[in-house]
Amino acid sequence: MKIILLQRVANLGSLGDIVEVANGYARNYLLPFGFAKRATDASLKEFEARRSEYEKNQTDILASAQVRQSKLEGQSFQVMAKAGVDGKLFGSVTSFDIVAAVNKTGVEIKKSEVTLPNGPLKTIGEFDITVILHHDVKANIKVNVTAEA
Repeated sequence: MKIILLQRVANLGSLGDIVEVANGYARNYLLPFGFAKRATDASLKEFEARRSEYEKNQTDILASAQVRQSKLEGQSFQVMAKAGVDGKLFGSVTSFDIVAAVNKTGVEIKKSEVTLPNGPLKTIGEFDITVILHHDVKANIKVNVTAEA
């Protein structure tokens, strides 16, 4: 299916690109979430008429992500969890727990923005976590997992 991208999509293209994707990918992900429109003559004309509006919207989203990055970069957050004497957690610290700790400080992030490449944290210690706020904006934070008293 040919589509017009309404914003930058990782590994696919940027605003205004006309790309060919699988029908299911377009119908189930790109179209419902507003990332793209079908590439018809009418939609191409509408896109060109509203191009500056789309570009301004993307600039605003990028600026917002950069502001959040400046507030997060290098910050350290503490998460408490139950742990045994050997330092292993009863359970784990997930992206949900990290989001809750960060949101307490007033900076809003979403669960989907937190990356845990090795899976949930299962031991006590300090971990470096990357928060992907935008395709071009990433913040590195530290999460200090401590045992509950």
